Amino acid sequence: MSHMIATTVTGKAAMAYVGETPWHGLGQKLTANSSLADWATESGLDFKLAMANVKYEAPFFGENPRVCTYAGKRVMYRTDTNEPLGLVSNAYKVVQPIEVLEFFRNMVGTIAHLDTAGVLRNGAHYWALAKMDGEFNVAGDKVHQYLLLASSCDGSLATQARLTSVRVVCNNTLQLAQQRGGNVVQVRHNSVFNAIDVKSQLADFNDAFKDFEHTAKFLAGLKISSLQAQKVFTKILGGDELKPSRAAQRALALFEGAGIGAEMDSAKGTGWGALNAVTQLMDWETARTGDARLANAWFGNGVKIKNQAAAALLELA
Repeated sequence: MSHMIATTVTGKAAMAYVGETPWHGLGQKLTANSSLADWATESGLDFKLAMANVKYEAPFFGENPRVCTYAGKRVMYRTDTNEPLGLVSNAYKVVQPIEVLEFFRNMVGTIAHLDTAGVLRNGAHYWALAKMDGEFNVAGDKVHQYLLLASSCDGSLATQARLTSVRVVCNNTLQLAQQRGGNVVQVRHNSVFNAIDVKSQLADFNDAFKDFEHTAKFLAGLKISSLQAQKVFTKILGGDELKPSRAAQRALALFEGAGIGAEMDSAKGTGWGALNAVTQLMDWETARTGDARLANAWFGNGVKIKNQAAAALLELA
């Protein structure tokens, strides 16, 4: 078992999905009409979180150790295994894993369909991903829209609802920041998570998807040379024109034909092709395992680099 994906109480990968086996190749397959209870069980999101005081032993002027309490912190732990997951402040507001699934309750079957859900790092991170109605097409290059809700219990990730786009031909994921916003709502753990409030803030996510469609089609119509692409790659991935970094060299190779879908009309010699070269590098080639790729594509440094690539490509225009 890979080290980032948690395991359920029955020893299976803590991930569930519907449809075809997802790009990360992990988890239990469910039917499209599965209940939230089934999703929780098969994805591993059926555990509960609790906090406890932090106590430690310290010497007391050469005498026997004395039990002390760390007043400023509490330990977050799983109630099913008692496994500690992280130290948090006394003001930390817990988002229970089941709340992540319940967020989609009144969406499923109307405007969304649960697609994937799972747990990372023994329970420190947990998420659910729903496929939303709607897609767009760039010269035969299809892109679907998804809504991701994720949270953590160790303070490393704010609870966030995020619009995510997936390029069908290669399963590249893009979460580009749009000028009008609407594609991400974050709730820090010093505030109570209110699903209704978050949904109201996401009311214009269709507008954000339209913004992304406009950006994608603009980049698909932006013709760029290999030299221009290399300048972008070295700018965000390191090196220079004379000695590009290994990552920049690989991105250029993906752009020039080695990438999945690189020969499509929308991608060949275009800004869209350059962006997807960087995306493939981040999503598929910077980590060795499926779970590490997933974490990097959705939560890691890959998101930042993909946004930097898009911004640099738009500057060429």
